[in-house]
Amino acid sequence: MVGNDHPATASGMHMSGSGMAGMMGSQNGTTTTAADQVTIIHVQKGCHVWSDAGKQMVAMHLRIHTGQMLKVTNQDVDMHRMVLVSGPMMMRLGGPMAQGKTDTLSFTKPGTYVFGTKVSSMKGMPDVQTIGPDNNLKLTVTVI
Repeated sequence: MVGNDHPATASGMHMSGSGMAGMMGSQNGTTTTAADQVTIIHVQKGCHVWSDAGKQMVAMHLRIHTGQMLKVTNQDVDMHRMVLVSGPMMMRLGGPMAQGKTDTLSFTKPGTYVFGTKVSSMKGMPDVQTIGPDNNLKLTVTVI
């Protein structure tokens, strides 16, 4: 198990950066789906959620194949850094993603990977009022 403040190290995953767009909305719950991209978006209640093909939720479960890549895009007003909470050991995860940035994860080993995000404010972004406490995002990726 890897703690939230320490990126995972070893083999199994690679992460690199680029840019991509997202959308806005809100819904709680989980889903299991095959996907090649997910987006962190800003919402009024809870500040941020995962979005995948129109579904928006705090906890998301994806199923992908070994060797498949997953793009993670941040469209929230805060920066998010992916952290491995549990699962097979991985190479070092990327740094904080500013709004509009995308990281690509390549999974080379089968298993169940559980991620959270470490959130930090982005300098220069306007202060956005939200309702209630911030959501703690969870992304579970089952690699078969």
